[in-house]
Amino acid sequence: MTRNYEVISADAHIEAPPVWAERIPAHLRDRAPRIVALPDGGDGWQLGDGEPAPLGLQLTGGKKYTEFIERGQSYADDLPGAGGPEQRLAEQDRDGVDAEVLFSSVVATALKKVGDHRDVQVAIATAYNSWASEFCSHDIERLLGVGIIPFTGIDDAVAELHRIAELPGLRGAMLLQFPSGKPVLTDADEPFWAAAADLDVCIVAHHNFGGDEKQKSHPLPGLRKEKAMDMGGGADLGLFAWLLTCDLPLPTLPIVTVLQLMLGGPLDRHPNLRFHFAETGIGWLPYWLEQMEDRFDRHRFWAKVNLERRPIEYVRDHFTFSFQEDHAGLALRHMIGVDNICWASDFPHSVSDWPYSREVLARSMAGVPNDERRRIQALNIAAQFRVIDPADKDRLAAEPLSPLASDVPGRGERRIA
Repeated sequence: MTRNYEVISADAHIEAPPVWAERIPAHLRDRAPRIVALPDGGDGWQLGDGEPAPLGLQLTGGKKYTEFIERGQSYADDLPGAGGPEQRLAEQDRDGVDAEVLFSSVVATALKKVGDHRDVQVAIATAYNSWASEFCSHDIERLLGVGIIPFTGIDDAVAELHRIAELPGLRGAMLLQFPSGKPVLTDADEPFWAAAADLDVCIVAHHNFGGDEKQKSHPLPGLRKEKAMDMGGGADLGLFAWLLTCDLPLPTLPIVTVLQLMLGGPLDRHPNLRFHFAETGIGWLPYWLEQMEDRFDRHRFWAKVNLERRPIEYVRDHFTFSFQEDHAGLALRHMIGVDNICWASDFPHSVSDWPYSREVLARSMAGVPNDERRRIQALNIAAQFRVIDPADKDRLAAEPLSPLASDVPGRGERRIA
């Protein structure tokens, strides 16, 4: 029987200390993350000889805004969001959340810092993924883990994707770059897309993968035909794709990444590929989708671009995006696609309102019909991660839903006084 999910956070974080680092081979362990006491107080994450990253704004659960600090926190303080799975389930109960998609931003940062040190990066990723599987196996219906893919080459990426697919409790695979390790799509990525489609694993990004800041100006190298796209004609597809970004800010928004996947062919070759982009917000999507459709029609003839579907259909068929409190995006939800947006808490980071997420939803969802609320609050991400059978989504969306909280304080009021 399918669990009666009413609220699933489509973006939350495990911020526990790196006890998983002991799984890394001894000869590489000096490059692994570790916790150090900082001279000015509190703990920090140390990676090699780099500057320690202090505990601060990533652990603000339950604090007033006036209590936020950039540094000076310690794991000895029993911080919300930094404990084991039993603590995490209790924190979900307190917040009125049935389940969470669990990222680890610290591990992602560590992989970016070790860069092209292949053995270290692979060791960190595999050690963390094995530990995260055990963490989430405490309750696989509520702790929805995200494994992380090393960006040390296509063989390593495909191998770890296969391993993630077999690890209990892990529901998605997170990319930091395109699978071959490049910041842009290339033909070398194809084995990964084929494996993801065969394994039926959702590919995940926190904000974005690829499309980094160096690619902000035209030409976008990975969008040029000779490097990424097997399409007819001699058009400058870098310029064409750049026009379809509609001048929205990059690289935080995943626009360039989505365009590469749309124009480069993976979504046509593998129509069951699924992607979830966390913490992007949704207010930008109605504008972008509308403008992209218009620019596509204006420019597809000189560019000689013939897609199998409309651009907006690619987005609606393959992608979900998460938001915290985004009233503009919800007001225009039908322009995005109700099935493509997912609420998230981002607990325990500073944008989170734990333990008042039910109040956030009450402010956000006022006036949204119950079947749409169910999709946005839980069912969209549950289907994307195959926590539920997508074929059951319409039936589950029609089931009764708990009423929204009443007499809810305004945004931020609980945490300013």
